[in-house]
Amino acid sequence: MTENSVAGWSLVAAVVIGLVASLLTPGGLLIDPVDSASFGDAAAVLGDNGQIAQFATFLFVVAVVLYWFGLHSLNRAFSGPSLIDGISRFALNIFLVGYAFLIAELAVRHVLIHVLEHGVGGGAAEERAMGTTLFAAAVGLHFAFLYVTAIGSAIFGAGLARRCGETNIFKLAAMGLSLTGILSFVVLMIAEHLPAVDLHGVAIFSNLVLFFGSLCILVIGVGIMQGRREFVGEEAAV
Repeated sequence: MTENSVAGWSLVAAVVIGLVASLLTPGGLLIDPVDSASFGDAAAVLGDNGQIAQFATFLFVVAVVLYWFGLHSLNRAFSGPSLIDGISRFALNIFLVGYAFLIAELAVRHVLIHVLEHGVGGGAAEERAMGTTLFAAAVGLHFAFLYVTAIGSAIFGAGLARRCGETNIFKLAAMGLSLTGILSFVVLMIAEHLPAVDLHGVAIFSNLVLFFGSLCILVIGVGIMQGRREFVGEEAAV
């Protein structure tokens, strides 16, 4: 297998595994849906479904690593000495740093599930309070992930779209990735500065935006597999 095919398949697998993990996560769409804005209830659902929650969290970790590997290969597309390439490289690397916050969030979720499922030697009320605190910490890390990836994808997605000459599905995917970053940033501003807004509705919209971004990354992954110049650079192009 070539570097292009491995990187491309990594992104395709990351999208599929991430989608499965989302569907399996308790409190989400399929298993015991709950208002994610209610930290106590959302944390309790994870504890009540500890085994499946731990498995879904592990799947997310696998997906993040695959995203990291596949997206890192896009650095080849911005290997030129121009200012735009330099800014795009920086934005891509900022985007990849965002996944470190997501890994940290998932690690906190693992601890949260363990506390609620197995206890830590305290009373039930104490453990529920600790679970709620850990859930809030995980949400904070998720906000950090959204901030960094929103800024990064808005810029490097635009850089990828600029590299695409004709308007086709690959250019639309790059533009869609840039739009994902812009929309994610707008959602964050709404969630933080409009206290009367329905946070559960905002969370659902944010997840839909991220799902759209994942589909764009899947298309870009196919483009990398095909060795398209706009995604792999001149030397690795087929």
